[in-house]
Amino acid sequence: MKDLKFKQNGAPDFTPTLAELAGSRPELANVQKIWSEALAPELARREANRSVNLNALKRRTILAAIIPAALVALVFAFTVGLFGGFVFVLILASVVSVAVFTGLDWLKFYAMKTATKDLVLGAACAPFGFTYQTLHPDVSGVTDFKSAVAMATSYATEQAEAAKSQPVGAGVSVAGFTVSLGEATGMAPPTPAYGVLHQAQLLPGHASRKFEDLIEGTRAGAQFSLVEACLDSGGDDSSTVFQGLLFHVEYPRRFLGRTIVARSGWWKRGKGAKDLKKVDLVSAELNDAFTIYSTDQVEARALLTPDRMERLIELERHFRGGKLRAVFEDGHMTMALEAPDQFEAGSIFEPLVNPDRFATALVELGLVCDLIDGYLTRDWVKAKR
Repeated sequence: MKDLKFKQNGAPDFTPTLAELAGSRPELANVQKIWSEALAPELARREANRSVNLNALKRRTILAAIIPAALVALVFAFTVGLFGGFVFVLILASVVSVAVFTGLDWLKFYAMKTATKDLVLGAACAPFGFTYQTLHPDVSGVTDFKSAVAMATSYATEQAEAAKSQPVGAGVSVAGFTVSLGEATGMAPPTPAYGVLHQAQLLPGHASRKFEDLIEGTRAGAQFSLVEACLDSGGDDSSTVFQGLLFHVEYPRRFLGRTIVARSGWWKRGKGAKDLKKVDLVSAELNDAFTIYSTDQVEARALLTPDRMERLIELERHFRGGKLRAVFEDGHMTMALEAPDQFEAGSIFEPLVNPDRFATALVELGLVCDLIDGYLTRDWVKAKR
């Protein structure tokens, strides 16, 4: 693929055209046809509905906010005067009014965003043979408050049933062994990556978890999954302690040792990892940038060659992420990368018929393929067949 150039803030300096992408990989040879014959016409149909709904929704939201604010101002002016809790009451009245009179409309607009993302990312995954799921609750059938309550109840029930199958403190089976899910509550992990990273102490402590944007498939003979995770601390002052991507790649053969890679200054070997020894790479620059420990020094150096490490760094740059960390163990490579919302397929507040939406998703999936390709040799792939 044509080399990506990056600005100082890490954002891509350009989005390649579909013509450029078509010539970059065999899988993408037909992306221009997919865009012109399938994706663009469907987005154009949805765009007419989006623009009309958005303009009307903005007007209703402004009116819903202004009218109660004006009434509150009049009441205060003729009773207690414009002082005391005036500002608080004015803001509260506006917020409540907007929620009551436009809440369902904004929910429907959210459904349009989810449906658009599902369409674009599904189309981007197809040439690679991957599948995509938003993991968002289905709000397409919501038409009034009654159906909204029914949808929320149904979604809560589904999550509760999923939690029963993987209760707090339970584990998931990965490559023949079980990894703990810890004490956090929330959505059942859709990929083994969460449990593996938790067990390796490569995720911060958290009380709740949720996931979105699940991508699955086979690349170079290996099964993989990718999902975006959001972990919260819980409590009265709950905050997000991790938001980013979790990768899990099942290798065709088991590793001989256990190797952990993390950005320098973030991870330290704990009491449960006394068998891990520090690994020094050939590149002084990479040694400064990463902390690496392993039970097998030879295997670790073979895995973490400069060109393979550069693939990790490029992935980090593109997604504007940080605190990259990974574990190679048994039959898997599992990685976490802190990054803002990814795989969004563009803003719903912008015109939908823009090929950059499709092209950006293809670039992001291509980087995932490059990462997997770089860590799988022909011998390993051949050994699985």
